Amino acid sequence: MKFSLKAVVLTAFAASTALAAPVVEKRDANSDRIAACFVGLLFTGSWPGSCKAAISVDLGLIRSIAINQMTMDFTTANPWAPTMASNSVVATMLSIPGITLPIDSVRQHVIIIDNGVQLGAFDTPWSAASVKGGTMKTAFTTSTLNVFPDAKTAFSSFVGSLSTKASHPVTLKGAVDAKLNLGIFGHLTIPGIGFKAVVPIKGLGGLKNQKYVFAIEIYTGPNNKTSMTSILNINNPSQLSLTLGDVNFDSTHNGAHIGISTVKGLKLVPGDNQVLSYTFLDMSLDAARAFSDGLYTSDQVMGIGGYASSSTNPALNAGLAAVKSSVTVPMNFQGLHMSQAPYKAWSLKISTARVATATATFQSPYYGIPYEFTASNPPGFINQVQAGPGISSDATDKQIWKFKDGLKFKVSGTGTTTVSFEVDIPKTTSALQAKAFTDMLNYSKANGGTFPVLIDWQPTIIVNGDGTERLVDWTSLGNSLGYINLTIGDDFANIITK
Repeated sequence: MKFSLKAVVLTAFAASTALAAPVVEKRDANSDRIAACFVGLLFTGSWPGSCKAAISVDLGLIRSIAINQMTMDFTTANPWAPTMASNSVVATMLSIPGITLPIDSVRQHVIIIDNGVQLGAFDTPWSAASVKGGTMKTAFTTSTLNVFPDAKTAFSSFVGSLSTKASHPVTLKGAVDAKLNLGIFGHLTIPGIGFKAVVPIKGLGGLKNQKYVFAIEIYTGPNNKTSMTSILNINNPSQLSLTLGDVNFDSTHNGAHIGISTVKGLKLVPGDNQVLSYTFLDMSLDAARAFSDGLYTSDQVMGIGGYASSSTNPALNAGLAAVKSSVTVPMNFQGLHMSQAPYKAWSLKISTARVATATATFQSPYYGIPYEFTASNPPGFINQVQAGPGISSDATDKQIWKFKDGLKFKVSGTGTTTVSFEVDIPKTTSALQAKAFTDMLNYSKANGGTFPVLIDWQPTIIVNGDGTERLVDWTSLGNSLGYINLTIGDDFANIITK
């Protein structure tokens, strides 16, 4: 009897179909050919030309695609060539009963289509893949999306839809190359697995959920300009991570223009994003003065909207122009809090020569935004540390030290920096001061070597590397930090002049 390997393969396929649970998906002749091709591949390691034709159709092996996360960077040198990446692409494939395809890596050749218009194409590098049943999971690293020259207007409209809508469907069409581990037959690359799928992408929804978080500095400058350096929380409801570069927004009050708000290097990840906003109010405008004056008596709503030249990137402007949102600025900026204290773990050492050295650990109180400390004792302010209440009832002057110039350091958004620096202690001490210092020392001995202090401090810093020195309020009581514990030792007695 003549042996037919093809007959064995087809018989095995038919048997597996009969024994498997009922298949829900609608099958056609090409689907059966594709299934037979892959069953044959697993049994024989061969891939005839007829199989290549069978898998090249749009609706073949791959039936649907879901993109659960996508990163897009619009700060590329060519605005019409942004980069893309994804750490979660899930493809639903044609079910082959009893068979799991041993695909271990794929690369993709994709055309993006929106409203029937081909917007552009991108090719991904080889990426690891895994298959379980009829589901394949993969990802792709940074790949360039090349917008077609005649599709720039359509691409801008596509960006606008992603910016303003809660969800927007896009069609992905192209081919996947797959590498299969065939065991004794080795690895085999199957090129040109066709697909066409409508993929819903969650959009930004107009970025309507914005909140005013914290005012770092409010400064009234020359030329009728008031600057507000603030932290905003922008909620991104999509699965898109976007790098947009510098973006300007039109600031309004009751519909009237009051100034411009700028976010430099805007990056948005899914969920909450704390961003630094620079708002310049034009106080020559009635609406700007009404907004500013109104903050003394009640909360005020500031409108935030894009416009035709919000970005230097022409591919983004159509989308940004459609963004309309607002934030409520609390009356007198009350109720706003730092994310954490700007300092902790204070201690003081005083040598026999009466050189006083303070040590503290500094961290960013600005919701993950880094800063550079530039001046500890700017003129015009009393920058000092005083003893807290209940330590010495006899003393009228509880000042322990004044800050000196010269302190400089940097802090990352999430790290800490411990710094030791000299401070000014009183040159002479009166009888009342000597009594107060003695009481502080005795109090610390009875309380684990610490006692509470009040920090009055308005230093200058540069936030987020923007190059501008800003005067900030680091007073402990003014920021609801309470009294801060200061650690001292027996050497604290050297503060008293002999």
